[in-house]
Amino acid sequence: METPFPVTVHPYPSTRPDGRPRAAYEYGPPARNALIFIGGLGDGPFDVPYIRTIASKLTSENLPYSVFEICLSSAYSAFGYGSLAQDIEDIAALVRYLRAAGQGREKIVLMGHSTGCQDCMEYAAKGEEGVDGFVLQGSVSDREAIVLAAEGVEGGMEVLRESVSVAEGMVSDGRGEEVVPAEKLPEEWRGSPITAYRWYSLAAKG
Repeated sequence: METPFPVTVHPYPSTRPDGRPRAAYEYGPPARNALIFIGGLGDGPFDVPYIRTIASKLTSENLPYSVFEICLSSAYSAFGYGSLAQDIEDIAALVRYLRAAGQGREKIVLMGHSTGCQDCMEYAAKGEEGVDGFVLQGSVSDREAIVLAAEGVEGGMEVLRESVSVAEGMVSDGRGEEVVPAEKLPEEWRGSPITAYRWYSLAAKG
């Protein structure tokens, strides 16, 4: 059982079609600089406990950073119908919020964990709202991780190849936003709906 911990909730404007704000969670007292933590595939706020240790250390050492955990549109099981492009929109909106009057954070650093490192790389490549640095922790190739898992299961590679072929066909037919039938996916990926576009982007080489 984890000990309760306080956060400050920051609703911030986003580009979501429904106009609803997104949210980020700040640990500790506000500081003049911000470290935005971006979790991995299937993660959401409060899933990765070590970030709270980092936040406590920053506070105890009087370092001028507070830690924010962002709740991406693709958090938790929503990764299956999200995209890196959607993540970047969410992150850029938070950066704008933290730069704006009322927050006015001076320096902003993005910290990616696992697949969150890909968000950091995509953010840098797209030239979005400027940040002052990146931290990449436990960076990963999702495709290589999926292959390693498949190789450890009897018949796993055959199932993986078929799933990629099904997703590729759906994308080619203009059905990239439709969910891949669960029985066509490797067993460990059947717990969440995954669109053909998302599965192909995760599992296909190149």
